Amino acid sequence: MHGAHSILGLWDGLQNLLTCPVCGNYHKDPITMFSGNTVCQSCYPQECPPAGLNWRIRRIVTLFKEMKPLLEQPQPVPEGWCPKHDEPFTLLCQEDNQRICYVCQYSSLHSKHTLTKLEDPKAREASCEEENEISLPPPGHH
Repeated sequence: MHGAHSILGLWDGLQNLLTCPVCGNYHKDPITMFSGNTVCQSCYPQECPPAGLNWRIRRIVTLFKEMKPLLEQPQPVPEGWCPKHDEPFTLLCQEDNQRICYVCQYSSLHSKHTLTKLEDPKAREASCEEENEISLPPPGHH
């Protein structure tokens, strides 16, 4: 994956790791039990043997809360990439004269349209240079 979608996937995974499975909030004074589960100190079962605070998780939660506003800002979509599907533009819709990605081609917006593959501009430039080299006569010959 690329761009926004991969960031959102990482974001969700991190959020799940830092959320208490009992209360559903970010860990507050997290305690890791012998089972490996981490819960808030207030959610820790009284019948379990005492355990100490997990200072690493506590610090990660603090850093995560500081990063959260920055990560929730809209991410710019790289040029040449579809903002809806986070995929590179690989096709041209002839009817709309619009670049689309391979996922867009299955959309009802383009279902009966003529689609052509976009050429890699670098490959196109290279082939044009080769054609020019072949088709041009050597200097001084008529």
